[in-house]
Amino acid sequence: MSQVPTTAPAAPQTPAPVAPQAGIKNRPPEHVIVAALSIPTDPAGALAAITALRQIESQELSSTLPTEDAQTSKAQVGPETGEIGFANNFDRAHLTITTGISSSAFDKLGIAAANRPQDLEPIPWQALGDSPVQPNSGDVVLQICSDDPYICEHVLHRVLYEQAGKITLVWAQAGVQRFSSRQGRTSRAEGRALIGFIDGTANLDVSDCHHIDDSLIFVDPAAVSSYPPLPPPSPPPAYGQSAPAQFPADLRPPPASEPDWTKWGSYLVVRSTLQNFGTWDTSALGSQEQTIGRFKFSGAFLDLTDDPAQLNTPPAFASNPQDTVVPLTSHVRKANPRGPGDDQRRIFRRGYPLISGNTNGIDRGLLFISYARSISTQFEFIFRAWMRNANFPAPGTGQDALFAFESAVLCGGYYFVPPLSDACDPTSWAVPSS
Repeated sequence: MSQVPTTAPAAPQTPAPVAPQAGIKNRPPEHVIVAALSIPTDPAGALAAITALRQIESQELSSTLPTEDAQTSKAQVGPETGEIGFANNFDRAHLTITTGISSSAFDKLGIAAANRPQDLEPIPWQALGDSPVQPNSGDVVLQICSDDPYICEHVLHRVLYEQAGKITLVWAQAGVQRFSSRQGRTSRAEGRALIGFIDGTANLDVSDCHHIDDSLIFVDPAAVSSYPPLPPPSPPPAYGQSAPAQFPADLRPPPASEPDWTKWGSYLVVRSTLQNFGTWDTSALGSQEQTIGRFKFSGAFLDLTDDPAQLNTPPAFASNPQDTVVPLTSHVRKANPRGPGDDQRRIFRRGYPLISGNTNGIDRGLLFISYARSISTQFEFIFRAWMRNANFPAPGTGQDALFAFESAVLCGGYYFVPPLSDACDPTSWAVPSS
């Protein structure tokens, strides 16, 4: 195996952040493996594992393999896994590797509480209303994307191969999508989720040259004070209803500050679920549209016309919240109610349909992946205060209707994706030394 550090080197000061990691704003490749990893519990071992992981990523992202040829010793374990051969400069098929760190990794690294991402905590499965098959989120998560699934597999295989006994796999999920912004591929406007509806139409725009939505995706310590606050105990009816919404009493407040090194970092949420297609596929078309809040054919909101030209037209309920042609329990209305200030809670979704075989058939679902400048004011608020909250926008409304078609929550977690100190080096991410 290739030479990687076995003991932790002296940890330098965290360099100044200049850019976000790859794999967030770039064009999404067709395949992804998201893998949660466990690292050693002692600070020196944890740092050594992180350092080794960065070295492997650097080799994969430069198409450079550990040396192996006809003269390599046959008595030792080979330095490379070998499934893509032994020649350098191999086609990476637009490979990106995005690395996220969980709160448990910061614990193992011994990093002081004041120097950690302030909105990062273990994912609160119970508060989210979830009972995952695998509740362990691991210490490190890798989002490995490529147009070639073999390349995705090779990256994860090498990490586990070269760091056997030091880095272990907690869980891995593979996703695939048929749309891409690359020339000659299916466009996002044609990209449909496995449930048959056009997906991602209200997502943040990362292609905007003015970077307007960057402020919702990446941390800026100077802007933390502008995060939306918790709603008051008795909020006024803000969504056209006669009675005000009731919110969970234990919603997390926004962070008061963020360390300087977190600028251009991003909070990553992963939630992998299976969906009950036996029930979904046999539901009437009109019922499916009521669940989502959009027409299946055109993608337009139900309070507009079923016309593809209306795909990107805002819903009528945005200006008239008393209009309930789009049901209050529909997914589009529970996930983005479009009330005053709600635009500051939006997240950037970069999910993939989940398709995997089993001994009984095929599992289908969603590998939900999102990035945001916070968790408490964005994903967690959306999920707990709106989608899961049966008393939003008014008492007795009910939860997001789409939850009725989830058959299982598999795994997931909360992570922080550190920024880069060199915009030209995708492995120049780092965490503080203490």
